Amino acid sequence: MIRWSRRGKLRRTQCVQYIAQESGDWPTAWEWEDAVFEAVAHLEEFPLSGSIVREIGRMDIRQVLLGDYRIIYRVKDNIPEIISIRHGHHLIRSPRSL
Repeated sequence: MIRWSRRGKLRRTQCVQYIAQESGDWPTAWEWEDAVFEAVAHLEEFPLSGSIVREIGRMDIRQVLLGDYRIIYRVKDNIPEIISIRHGHHLIRSPRSL
């Protein structure tokens, strides 16, 4: 099972809206959202397979890259929880800034 935090869901929705606005095309945004779900599907079996978020340096906070986006998740009791999605150019200063 993969969990989505409230913030993770909100960030996903914001990214979909941004992509739709920038591209002028909702199907492109929905395809991106489908790609997000595909990119993290393997985390059910391999929750520690993502790379550690360099700026935070904690073993439990990891990321999966999807194009220019970072899908950031926390592993607790071997269950991944998506906590944020950020564009790659945004610096992360702490877990609270996600």
